[in-house]
Amino acid sequence: MLNKITNSLPITDSISEKTKPAPITCEYCGKERPMLFKDIPLKDKRWVNAACPCIEVRENEFLERQVQEETNRKIHQFLRLSSSIEELRDYNFNNLNVRSGMETAYKKVQEFVEYFEDNEKLGLLIFGESGNGKTHLTASGANQLLKRGYSVIFLTEKDLLSRLKETNNFNNEERFFEIMNACVHADLLVWDDFLSSQRLSQNEKDLIFQIVNGRERANKPIWFTSNLTEEEFIKSKYAKVLDDKGRTWSRIVGNTTPVFNKASDYRKLRAIARLNNQSIEEIDKETT
Repeated sequence: MLNKITNSLPITDSISEKTKPAPITCEYCGKERPMLFKDIPLKDKRWVNAACPCIEVRENEFLERQVQEETNRKIHQFLRLSSSIEELRDYNFNNLNVRSGMETAYKKVQEFVEYFEDNEKLGLLIFGESGNGKTHLTASGANQLLKRGYSVIFLTEKDLLSRLKETNNFNNEERFFEIMNACVHADLLVWDDFLSSQRLSQNEKDLIFQIVNGRERANKPIWFTSNLTEEEFIKSKYAKVLDDKGRTWSRIVGNTTPVFNKASDYRKLRAIARLNNQSIEEIDKETT
C-alpha cells in the first residue's frame, strides 16, 4: 500500500528526519496526509507528503460502482432477450399457489435460490404434467435472484430456437452471437418447456449442445422445466432426440438436480371445477 500511495507525491526540501515539515491537509476528507521519509532518486532522503488513504477508498468505491453498472447493464440486456418478460416479472413466491404434489419442487427452488453461489453449475430439472406450476415456480426463483443482482435470462425452448433460426435466415451474425452470449454467460438460464420440440434439425441439436456445454464450461447453472413423465425421465426416453450419442442429455442430467413435480394440471382442474360447479380445491383433493 505504501508504494501505491507515494507515487507522484510532493517532495519537500527537508533532508533531516528530525525536521519533519508541517503536513498537508487532504482536499477530499480534510484530514492530515501522512508524511514519509523516503529515498528519492538523485536527491538522497527527503520528506514526502503521501497521498491520503481516503484516495484508495475512493478508487475502490469508483471501481465497485463500475462493476455494479456493468452488472446492471448485463441484467437489462439479458432481460430484454427473455420470453414474456412482462408477464413473468409479476411471478413470485407470495402469489404462487403451492398445491398438493409440488411441495418438493417448491422447497428445492427456494433452496437453490438461497444457496445460489454455493451450487455453482448445479441446476434444476423440474418435470411433470403440463400446467402444474413449473413455470411460475422457476420464474419466482429467477425474480428473487434478479432482486439480488444476478443476471437471468428466461426462455422457452420454442422461443429460443425460433430466435436463433431467425438470425440464421437473415444472416444476422451479430444478433446470433448476442443471444448465444446471453445464454452461455448469464448467471442463470431458465430453460422453460425443455424437450417440447420432439423433432430437432441437426443445426438445432448443435445449438442446444453448444449452450449446455458452454454453460458447463463457464460453471453456470440451468434450470429446466419439462413435461416429461417420471417414467420418461427414468428411462431417458428422449435422450437421442437431442443427439444420437446422448451427449447433451448426459451433461444435463449430470449438472442438474431432477425434481418430479407431482401436482396436476391446474388449467384442467379449473375447467373441471367450472363443469361440476365445485371449487378447484375440492377437485384437487379428489384427484390426489
